Amino acid sequence: MQGVHFDTRRRETAAGGSGPAGSAATAFLLVIPEKHAAFGRDYTLEPHDRVLAGTGPEVSYTQWLDFTPAKVPGLAAVQYVDCKTAAGQAAHVEAGGWWTRSGSGAHSLSN
Repeated sequence: MQGVHFDTRRRETAAGGSGPAGSAATAFLLVIPEKHAAFGRDYTLEPHDRVLAGTGPEVSYTQWLDFTPAKVPGLAAVQYVDCKTAAGQAAHVEAGGWWTRSGSGAHSLSN
């Protein structure tokens, strides 16, 4: 899709947070403006879908099992999808997630 925003950043846990102090993970945020693509009509997106900035490779059925964040640099697995509205109209879709160096995250992103 054209006109989307894909941002990656480092997410760190502070003391007293949900994980050990100083633990870190890579996080991403994908924003798809409704004016560029209509959710449900032009595309679908849900948790466990995989996203990659730029143009990704063609992946055959047999290659799909190895097409994971743990094995493919820059690949991310969606953990949440949130449709945002403005004045009662669809505005954009936000999707995001995070993973550790091993490729695991809140929903085992290595799988």
